[in-house]
Amino acid sequence: MYDALGNHYDALIDGEYYDKWYSYVDELIGDRNVGADVGCGSGLFTVELARRGKEVVGCDTSPRMLTKAFDRAKKAGVNVRFVESDAEKFKPSRPVEFITAMNDVVNYMKDPSPFFRTAAANLESGGLLLFDISSEFKLREHIASHTFCIEGDDTVCVWESSPVANGALKYFLRFFTRTENGLYRLEEESQKQYIHEEASLTAKLEECGFTVKVYGDLTKRKPKQNALRLHFSAVKGSVNG
Repeated sequence: MYDALGNHYDALIDGEYYDKWYSYVDELIGDRNVGADVGCGSGLFTVELARRGKEVVGCDTSPRMLTKAFDRAKKAGVNVRFVESDAEKFKPSRPVEFITAMNDVVNYMKDPSPFFRTAAANLESGGLLLFDISSEFKLREHIASHTFCIEGDDTVCVWESSPVANGALKYFLRFFTRTENGLYRLEEESQKQYIHEEASLTAKLEECGFTVKVYGDLTKRKPKQNALRLHFSAVKGSVNG
């Protein structure tokens, strides 16, 4: 699952936006140095954090994605360890200073409470859990029941979205990739994301002993009602000031 998207994701993303996103994440992590990137996929954030001097391990459930992540790290000249594991069961060799779960990882969880409990157990006191979600506004107003076409140099993605029960959206993706003979190869994939409310996630995090701040759209301001992406900065334990 998600392998077709992983094959083409890099060709379809907005590199300039991601550069801003990398810097934003690095700023929120601050001087914390040792961490883990769960749901790392092809290693976009894992490798960038390593390039910026962090000692980070990446984990994902997909062996194919982990192979891509390893190749990305090798090409970038950084030393990163990658582990096959899901977010709820991942356990680093020692407690870490930060854990990231970037680009909708939590949207793929029906109930993220087990992940939050695991993260709390894996963090040092004062450690940071940093993740983002596509907001309820974005998924209900911008994504649900819509069809999108995303074009890269040699790949076109047609992305259909439909709401299903229990506050979820089902996606059906078709990738058309130009081959050497000028024909197109078709790959298909389905995914499901869950809609999470800011207040509900905050309450679940606080139950696990986190002090939580929520920001909107790559800022350090509270999310506006029409924010598309929410960033959760959750520190284990209380925060003075």
